[in-house]
Amino acid sequence: MKRILFGMAALATLALGGCNEAERLASEVEGSWSSTPQIIVNDVGSQSSMVENVTFVRDSTTAGGQVIFTGLISTTGALSGSDAVVQPFEIAASAKSTVSGKWTAIDDDEIILSLDLQSMSVDVDPSALVISNNVLSGNTESNPEALKPQMAAMVKAALQRTLSARYASMTKLDDVDVKNKGAVLNFEVGKTDYVYTSQNPAK
Repeated sequence: MKRILFGMAALATLALGGCNEAERLASEVEGSWSSTPQIIVNDVGSQSSMVENVTFVRDSTTAGGQVIFTGLISTTGALSGSDAVVQPFEIAASAKSTVSGKWTAIDDDEIILSLDLQSMSVDVDPSALVISNNVLSGNTESNPEALKPQMAAMVKAALQRTLSARYASMTKLDDVDVKNKGAVLNFEVGKTDYVYTSQNPAK
């Protein structure tokens, strides 16, 4: 009987220890973190980079809560001829993205994410598009200003595909580590390393 009671006590101690580690990690990552520019598209004729902010909002009773990813995106590329665009143009565009979901710390260095891809939004301002003339001849057969809404829609659709794939892969953050007295957050998703800087006010 003593052995049974001892075994139950040991299991309870291990469970409590794991819970304490998850609580500690949750308290460390709570708040907002911002990245340096990350390359999210690097194809022939098309490049996009994003400064990403992630905010961990913690529930008062759990080692987790709501998580919000926002991105400020810069993209450049060439649009080839189509029904809307008779000849190629080069464009530069800016966009803002948002996606939210839930997070839970499960031990001292792992966080489970459940992002709601249906909540994702990508906003591209057509008026902010910068369009150059035909990249081959310098001439144009159509009015590029009039095509800004269509171009913005094309950029938005391309970014939505890229970001959907990115956030669909973010189901678990591994090797989560808060360094430099709470100033830097590191984690891995698969084989990719991510580094963020704290945006929380100094205590």
